[in-house]
Amino acid sequence: MPAMDYSRIADLYDSYVQVDLDVPFFLDYARQAENVLELMSGTGRLSVPLAQAGVNLTCVDSSPEMLAYLRQKAYQQELTYTVVQSDVTEMDLGQTFDLILLPFNSFAELVEPEAQRKALAAIRRHLAPGGTFICTLHNPPARLQVVGQGLKLRGKFTEPDRVILLWSEESYDQSSQLVNGLQFVEVYDAAGVLVEKRFVEVNFFLHQPADFEALLASAGFRIVNRFGDYQRALFDAEKSPFTIWELAAG
Repeated sequence: MPAMDYSRIADLYDSYVQVDLDVPFFLDYARQAENVLELMSGTGRLSVPLAQAGVNLTCVDSSPEMLAYLRQKAYQQELTYTVVQSDVTEMDLGQTFDLILLPFNSFAELVEPEAQRKALAAIRRHLAPGGTFICTLHNPPARLQVVGQGLKLRGKFTEPDRVILLWSEESYDQSSQLVNGLQFVEVYDAAGVLVEKRFVEVNFFLHQPADFEALLASAGFRIVNRFGDYQRALFDAEKSPFTIWELAAG
């Protein structure tokens, strides 16, 4: 089951995904590393500010459509980073990295347990001795607060010649720990006339912290820190919006 078909929305993605609350957090780590690997980088929401800060960066993503925009930004903004199209479960880059980042809760898009194990094994192979791996995940109690509420408007994004509305509806299957849903993107012109509407299926896995800790241990990682937000607050299982894992080789 694919988590999401990014080819359907790659050209609109940057217009409605404008989150940057995690950028200072990752910059603090990246500035101290000789080389950085960003996984599931997409169009470069995080890659671009890292490159602008002079980070020696390699970006990996499986979507050619998303990576086309990442490459375009490198050309337009005269940025330097290496772009590799690969599934994170199968990547073989021929080198190791001081810092590996998996931001934006993207590990949750690996919905099959075998894919999760293979991804962590591949990440472990690419982590340099003494290196750091940071993996961010939803915290289930917080994320489930907005699941099962029917169709909801998630955001309105105004541009000079158009307005984009993002809608979604989601449900949770506790037995599989999967959130399944639909995401709808509506594009209106400056007069408020609907120009186009798209939908894409969304699937992601909600890892319980204890289960993910066991998965990490089996892959050869040890926990250095576990934060609940990007200000480095200690993780609270009931209240934290995220689970941010700072990991090292075990």
